[in-house]
Amino acid sequence: MNFATRFFTAISLGLFLSISTVSQAQERETPPVTETSKQFGNDTVHFSVLNTSFLTPQVARSYGIVRGKNKFLINVSVRRQSGPDNTAVRAQISGTQSDLIHRSPLEFREIIEQDAVYYIAEFAISNDERRDFRLQVEVDDKPSYDIQFIKMLYVDK
Repeated sequence: MNFATRFFTAISLGLFLSISTVSQAQERETPPVTETSKQFGNDTVHFSVLNTSFLTPQVARSYGIVRGKNKFLINVSVRRQSGPDNTAVRAQISGTQSDLIHRSPLEFREIIEQDAVYYIAEFAISNDERRDFRLQVEVDDKPSYDIQFIKMLYVDK
């Protein structure tokens, strides 16, 4: 075996081992974080899902939210960038959430507070579950902003 062949074989083996090591490390990494906003031109739609047990009893009571270990809340808001200003925008929000078998509608209600407008919907789960969310956000007379995301939800123990 001449020098060039041995050199090429050594480089190839080194490259293969490097790629294999990086690939194995990536497999062990935690799953990617679910995005919490999506940009549509000057409008940004923000969305989050949380267990209602994280809300204080006073906050839950003031918004008529039922707290519970298996009860969740999805919160959606739209902000519009206009020059240096970022303002709340009213919207029509509809959507669904599903587990592996059932898809259920989300019933959003609007909450307006000072300079904020947001939309919340409540739902419950029975076990730790991976949920698929599909949202349609209608702002002004523009086409619907469609958002889909998956989130792993855990019952508060």
